[in-house]
Amino acid sequence: MRKKEAELALVRERAERDKQEKEALENLKMTLEAEKRKIEDELEAERALGLDKDALLERGKKHEAELEEEITALQADLDLLDTQLDRAMRLQKEGEEKHESLRKAFDEAAEHLVRLEADQKQSIARENELTEQLNEANEDIEALQTDQEELRKVGEELKILVLQRDEDLARSKERMDSMIREMEGKLDIEMRNK
Repeated sequence: MRKKEAELALVRERAERDKQEKEALENLKMTLEAEKRKIEDELEAERALGLDKDALLERGKKHEAELEEEITALQADLDLLDTQLDRAMRLQKEGEEKHESLRKAFDEAAEHLVRLEADQKQSIARENELTEQLNEANEDIEALQTDQEELRKVGEELKILVLQRDEDLARSKERMDSMIREMEGKLDIEMRNK
């Protein structure tokens, strides 16, 4: 973006310089054209005098030739100025086109930057949402692990209780068997005694 802004500033400066050069060339052309018209008027005035004296005629012809040479030189200068003016106008047009192209590129880059910033905000929001979900999942996992540990402890306690109950049942059965045998023995003794 900074590079595009620098190029844009350079094109603006060049366009302004070309515009000033064009205005200077146009002013110079107008001055030369005015001087040309003035010299042509002087030449026409010289010709209109129609002096009969040879010296004045010779001087007039000489002055006329000088003026014609000046007119020819001025015309050459004007042609050169026209060429330079055309070149300046062409450069100005190219500068304006390049300025417009850079402006469009700058606008596109700015729009792209805005889109990137919007995408970045959405990505950050999505990341925050996923982080929150991950934290909640971790909390659920920790709670499940705690419940699992408690269930494991309860299971171990139940196993111990079952073992104790089995032992108690075995002892009770042994006592009952012993009592039954004892009662059967007593019963046998009583039956024999009868």
